[in-house]
Amino acid sequence: MNRKESSLPITIVLYVLLFVFGMSYTMIGPLMPELLRRYGLKLAEGGTIVSIQSISGLVAVIFCGLFGDRLNKKKFIALGIGLFVISLLGVGTAPPFGLLMAIFFVFGIGTRTFDTLSNALISDIHGEKRSLFLNLLHTFFGLGAFLGPLFVFYLTDREVSWNKTFLYLGFMAIVILVSYLAVLLMGGKKSDGSEMKAPGGSVGLASLFTHPRMWILGIIIFIHMGVQIVLNTWMPLFAAASTDSGAFMSSFALSAFWIGIILSRSLVSRLSVRFGEIFMIRWGGLLSLMVFIPALFLGDAMILTIGSGVMGLFIGFTIPYLMSIGFGWYPDKSAAVTSMLLIFGYFSVAGYPWISGLLGDRFGLIAAMALVVVSQLVLFGVTWFLPGNESVNTSI
Repeated sequence: MNRKESSLPITIVLYVLLFVFGMSYTMIGPLMPELLRRYGLKLAEGGTIVSIQSISGLVAVIFCGLFGDRLNKKKFIALGIGLFVISLLGVGTAPPFGLLMAIFFVFGIGTRTFDTLSNALISDIHGEKRSLFLNLLHTFFGLGAFLGPLFVFYLTDREVSWNKTFLYLGFMAIVILVSYLAVLLMGGKKSDGSEMKAPGGSVGLASLFTHPRMWILGIIIFIHMGVQIVLNTWMPLFAAASTDSGAFMSSFALSAFWIGIILSRSLVSRLSVRFGEIFMIRWGGLLSLMVFIPALFLGDAMILTIGSGVMGLFIGFTIPYLMSIGFGWYPDKSAAVTSMLLIFGYFSVAGYPWISGLLGDRFGLIAAMALVVVSQLVLFGVTWFLPGNESVNTSI
């Protein structure tokens, strides 16, 4: 069996895993009104539900960055999936708020472990074709994120309690865990290059932090993931409050954002070859604001949904491009590059929901949406500090 054939089963399972993770990623937003009522929370307190996952996830990402290129990535991905399953089933019990936060803490460790190492493993086993397969990995995540709000709406519309939505997703995660373990057992002795060792003189996670160009990538992903998590957390609530739309349209405003991301990532390789990654990141976010800003103030559910979709379309390629750039700079340090970028990202995801919640409590949810606009403008400025405007090789 050649390398491509031996890597196909694990690639498929990772795609399905990121699909289910994507669903869980966008379920909190549609469920936030019920969580606020259920536990008597303010907006800022509701934001901590998302922040706690990022705090624990940050610990996992740092660990992966320090040891991911030395240890067996596949085994640690299995551990991450196991924690993912446990946390989904735990939320399904509708525990007291303190225990709920502890479960989401475990959720953050599990998901960020397999998320970080899945990106690194895909890069390792597909070599020069990493751009294509990474884009597909993120596309599957986007598909799941698109379906997450609709999954919640479908179940809650049939009077399924909020916690049972996580329980049902947990059953799906169990199937993935079993499938992943089966793939490892059947192909355990085959070498597909995924445990590639870095040369002794290559840089590690700590060394990457001394490279200014990596800091610039990190700042960009910090801003981008902050924008993404604000929309994931508050868009359904904002849509319901600002447009008087029903539950379906409120959820679909967020799903439209992820439809845009899916379409964006399906065009990633062609667009990067023609225009370059830096060009696309810089101007995409700026152009999205031309539609998104008016959509925030017109009070129309359909226009807000279109604006959200356009935002996703013009910024959806940001994470795959940033990782592609980083892997191109340091191809032998896939786990370290992924971890450094995600460290910046998860600091953002830990802080943005809480900050946007405080803004919402004080000035209304429109202030949280304004944070998205300001962040995109700052991101536009930061891109000018990236070294050069050339495209990293993304030929497939």
